[in-house]
Amino acid sequence: MNVPKLLKQAEKLISYGKVNEAINLYQDILSEDFHNTAVHNLIADLYISKQDIQRASRHLFKIAADYTAQGDQTAAVTVYRQILQLLPRNILAREKLLEIFSKNGAKNEIFNLISELCTIYEGEGNTHKAIECLEKLVSLDPSNKNHRIKLALFLNEKGMKDKAVEMFSQVARDFMREDRYEDALASLEKIKAINPGDRNTNLQIAEVHEKQGKVQKAIEVIQSVLAEDPTQTELLAYLAKLYVKARRIDEAEAIYEKLASANKNFLPEILPFVETLIVHKRIDQAMRYIETLCQEMKDKEGRKKCAELLEEVLKLDPQNLEAYRLLEALYSSSFQFDQLAITLLSHADAYVAKCDYAHAVDLAKQLVDLEPYNEDYRKKYQFIEKLSSGEKRPLDPIKSSPEAEPNTEEEGDEEYANASLNSNFDQKVSLVTDEDVESFITDIELLEKFGQGVSVIRRLEQVLKAYPQEIKLRQKLKSVYVDRKMPNKAAQECLEIAKILQLQDQKESANKYLREAQRLNPLLSSAKRAPTAVGSPADQVGPVSTGSETYAALKGDLSEIGLLDVIQILDNAQKSGKLIINSDGKPGTIFFNSGRIVNASYQDKVGEPAMYALVAVKGGNFEYKSSSSAFEVVINNSNTNLLLEGLRLLDEANRDQGEGEPALSEDTATVPPKQPDGTPPIQATSEPPPVPKTVSSAATIIDESNPLEEL
Repeated sequence: MNVPKLLKQAEKLISYGKVNEAINLYQDILSEDFHNTAVHNLIADLYISKQDIQRASRHLFKIAADYTAQGDQTAAVTVYRQILQLLPRNILAREKLLEIFSKNGAKNEIFNLISELCTIYEGEGNTHKAIECLEKLVSLDPSNKNHRIKLALFLNEKGMKDKAVEMFSQVARDFMREDRYEDALASLEKIKAINPGDRNTNLQIAEVHEKQGKVQKAIEVIQSVLAEDPTQTELLAYLAKLYVKARRIDEAEAIYEKLASANKNFLPEILPFVETLIVHKRIDQAMRYIETLCQEMKDKEGRKKCAELLEEVLKLDPQNLEAYRLLEALYSSSFQFDQLAITLLSHADAYVAKCDYAHAVDLAKQLVDLEPYNEDYRKKYQFIEKLSSGEKRPLDPIKSSPEAEPNTEEEGDEEYANASLNSNFDQKVSLVTDEDVESFITDIELLEKFGQGVSVIRRLEQVLKAYPQEIKLRQKLKSVYVDRKMPNKAAQECLEIAKILQLQDQKESANKYLREAQRLNPLLSSAKRAPTAVGSPADQVGPVSTGSETYAALKGDLSEIGLLDVIQILDNAQKSGKLIINSDGKPGTIFFNSGRIVNASYQDKVGEPAMYALVAVKGGNFEYKSSSSAFEVVINNSNTNLLLEGLRLLDEANRDQGEGEPALSEDTATVPPKQPDGTPPIQATSEPPPVPKTVSSAATIIDESNPLEEL
């Protein structure tokens, strides 16, 4: 067969419009050479021109298959795409393309082709094939919820309900994680339509309502299910939690009691509810549950949780004897002897408070048996034994007179000085993180709660030697000093805190602690204050105008407003000028540049020594004069540091002077001194003292409780 000749003849026939005859000639060529791709192409083009798409596609499929066999995937893809242009719903072409793309890993192309196939199968009603395509799509893109929902619907249609429910459940959980609660509810409702009796579905629906804040709606869903089947333990437990959240504690308790009585294995589930009872201060109800839990729960974690609950009860009710008894049993059974000792000690104190000395002696004896060489425990035992024998009765705090209460700082210091540090505290403490500090303070508060005040002080002082810059520990020690009526030591801690804050450039906070130190220890003040009466407008000095410059003239009596207050007023107002002090005829001057102390003079002293001497001045008067020009800078220290150092020196001087003498109590601190000529002090009368005429309006606005904030 002469193929070139036949090809020329076919071309002539095509030019004459004889397409069918040309196709017949091409078919003759293919009968001899069926794999002639060029001829197949020519025939396909002729069929396309005749709009005979089906016959054209047959030849195009043959061409694409030949390209694939030859390894020319690109050419094959082009032909298959041409077929899809001619036949958009052709499944075979898409399947062939899917085979090619699956081999070369073109994920996007695969996804698009499967989506197209799925649509076609769905349109044709071929559910089986549609499910196959959707499963492939879900595996390719698990995050596409639309495909998963569609797959679940097809699965249900084919009778595969379990798979459909599982798919809808996964979709609902994903929607909940994304806070798309309405979409989650829609998916759950589809599950409910498939399987109305599924209890997990109702539970999930209630959880969605709860997350939306619709607690009452969630309660109604669970109640409706339980009305049909009240035996569903999971739903009952969840309903109890919802009742707690809705503050319907009594209804929750009724359910928990029912569950616990039916199955003791459910007891651990009650622990969160007991915490709720304690938070709502229902101690008696909480104790009933805790006692049962202590009896039934044998695992270490469960008993540890019971101990924590009992500790919380004792925080609210420190004299709950039953809580102490249960706590002792728990600590004893778990060999936690340190905690057992603390609990025994507090339990004994609780009995003493109730005047039940017999039980208190028994507990103190157990304490001594636990640690025979602990001197504090022996003293405690001897003390309670004396109470039991009637040798000494504790004073009723309500009936005792103020004179009988040992509230002086000397007695607190004596008790503190005579006490030794418990040997349990010999171990070193490592405070590396903020969590370490908080944990240590929690331990300290536990000791404090059980009446170990001296041990608390000793422990804090010991740790502060290693970590002197820990402000939180110093704040705790200061508050303990205040509680134990040791104001001088509390004032010293305030000064230490102020120094640390000053180094951290927290000026306002440093000033606050500086003023608190003065309030706690009056000897640190530069003047003993008398009650301030509001003078008449004529007695108050207002703004003074000099030419075009207006400034606030400030005069006053140091018995009305302390020197430190005046300095802080000028500091806060950023004033430049001289503050002239006259005390017992001895003048002194402090120089300010924009509120900062730059120099001072007093008697024969200049600079910082003069400033420290002025801090110790008692009484006198002051006058401030502004200046338009700056003064020479002699003092380079900050105002707060100057005042802190001055107060420290004053405190040391007071301590040196007071050695061997009792410290002033609050009652004796206000006794007026003798007059210079030795005559007895002038007795106070019912009339208030006259207000000095030089007191400025600033002196009348100072609030003793917080002068800095008021100013």
